[in-house]
Amino acid sequence: MSNSITVVPVSDTKQTAIETMFKAMPITFPRVEEVIEGKVIGSRKRALYVDLSPFGTGIIYGKEFNNAVDTIKSLKSGDSITAKVLEIENELGYVALSLRGAKEEVVWREIEEAQKSNTIFNLPILEANKGGLIIEWKNIKGFLPASQLKAEHYPKIEDGDKDRILEELKKLVGTKISVAIIGHDQKENKLIFSEKETGINEVRK
Repeated sequence: MSNSITVVPVSDTKQTAIETMFKAMPITFPRVEEVIEGKVIGSRKRALYVDLSPFGTGIIYGKEFNNAVDTIKSLKSGDSITAKVLEIENELGYVALSLRGAKEEVVWREIEEAQKSNTIFNLPILEANKGGLIIEWKNIKGFLPASQLKAEHYPKIEDGDKDRILEELKKLVGTKISVAIIGHDQKENKLIFSEKETGINEVRK
């Protein structure tokens, strides 16, 4: 007994309706630098393959694979991931992706939202220099200018001696301070904080 499959032709009317439906829902392909989601297909020869339907198949390989190897080790087929588009079509015909780049992009989006909403963060002071203090949030180092300190933290040095100001600022290293983000530049990897701009918003760590 043969296992044959009978193909039933679609009527012209129904086929036209399907074509019209697809034309009404055009696919917008992702752009370079855009963050998209996909599902892991599997890995082979130090490359991770990702289903990006309906855009095709993505690949994380080369230095991008090496940069995210610890994360990739924990992934299995079917897992959902977020990745940043590096190339729409590389030399292998895949969408080139970056896991690390996606994480950084997500953080910068959070920074932008935090600045818009004047979110307050309670963060430790890592370093001091003659201009102010160094603070870190989600692995991105930011600068808190001395001019943006509240009166209780601002160095009260009458003659304005920079060395004495630095000594006073160093006393704050290791303590936590409530700050808000007042400026950022992703391309320059710059993040500016202010203590003066802290209001009544909820404090986040």
